[in-house]
Amino acid sequence: MNKIQTLIIAIGCSCLSWSANAQVVSEVVSIQPGYTNQVFYNMNSGELSNITHTDWDIAFQLRGFAASILINSKNNVRLWKANKDISQWSTMLSSDTTGVVNNPAFELMNSDTSWDFGAFNVTNDATNAFDLGWGTYDFVTHIIYGDSVYFIKVGATDYRKIKIESLSSGTYNFRFANLDGSNEIVVALSKSAFQGKFFAYYSLLNNLSIDREPVYNAWDLTFCQYLAINPVMYKVTGVLSNDSVFVEKAYPVDVNTANSGAGTLAGEINAIGYDWKAFDLNSSAWIISDSLVYFVTDRQNAVWKMVFTGFDGATTGNFYFDKSPAVASGLIENSTIKTFGLYPNPAHDNVRMMLQMEQPGNTVISIIDVKGSIAYSNATTLRSGLQSVDLDISELVSGLYQIVVRQGNEIQTSRLLVD
Repeated sequence: MNKIQTLIIAIGCSCLSWSANAQVVSEVVSIQPGYTNQVFYNMNSGELSNITHTDWDIAFQLRGFAASILINSKNNVRLWKANKDISQWSTMLSSDTTGVVNNPAFELMNSDTSWDFGAFNVTNDATNAFDLGWGTYDFVTHIIYGDSVYFIKVGATDYRKIKIESLSSGTYNFRFANLDGSNEIVVALSKSAFQGKFFAYYSLLNNLSIDREPVYNAWDLTFCQYLAINPVMYKVTGVLSNDSVFVEKAYPVDVNTANSGAGTLAGEINAIGYDWKAFDLNSSAWIISDSLVYFVTDRQNAVWKMVFTGFDGATTGNFYFDKSPAVASGLIENSTIKTFGLYPNPAHDNVRMMLQMEQPGNTVISIIDVKGSIAYSNATTLRSGLQSVDLDISELVSGLYQIVVRQGNEIQTSRLLVD
């Protein structure tokens, strides 16, 4: 058995146990009466920010390769794909909304399982890797060119038309106008203005960009109201996970003795979601599911035991839960190799890893299964600095893996879920 296998087995085995003597912390997170706010939360240090959730209309993904664009369902923003070609933008009329706006066949919603599929992306052709829904990636120019027109509702009665023209050189270019073409506004939103963030936010009503998130690597969970699709859409209040945060739901179990490994690991952002509670009409109170534990693997590869103990509803917006550490971090903090995410994750056929290397040199990238067996290994030469490495995982069976990057005596690991 080599050193990499020994390391991964040690990390993997530690995920299966939880000490009853681990310190339990009782937490209260409030998104305020009426669920007006959003909380970004770090499993280790607690609440990072508690901010209004009603000041933005659309959000632009800054990391990864999906160029996802979200709408703010909490703020009752609604989006429809217009039955028009993007070249018809200047000739569009208010009457073009007939049969489109308020027609469920044309309405678009954010995915509630992945940050990579905002409402502007969900019409993409799944068989075309270059189709992002709102536009198409040109692999020659490395520009995403917009090809769609939308109607968007912001505020109580404000309907507008909008198109995303391009994502070029790190800048989202888009324009929006009143339905009759008046008050057209052209926006160039640069990713560089939001260093280290996951999304950049924009208010169409106020023509204002908004920097409202903690840095991407800092938060693990967000508490908020959002739109769920199951199978019809409805607004719910719950917990969503950051990219590359994994959640294992264990049920039914004894919450005092349950260990990680009793449930199924999931990488969907709604793996915790909202259905750990239910409203009881007889008592007019929220009832928390008993015998339910979540094991959360945070962005630092530490595993936490999380048990919800209460929920106040819209009266206060308070969530109550207990948390305790389940395992120590699996990352090597002083390594000269830094990993900044896997895209997508979960993945199926291919995955892209972002790496920051302090030194150039021969590097071995290995994928290890939960038994410690090497499922993939490749030696390559990497340069210093930030770079990406594409991995073919089409031969891997579904399950949890560790990706190990080794350069000399330096090792760094990341978790990958193959679906």
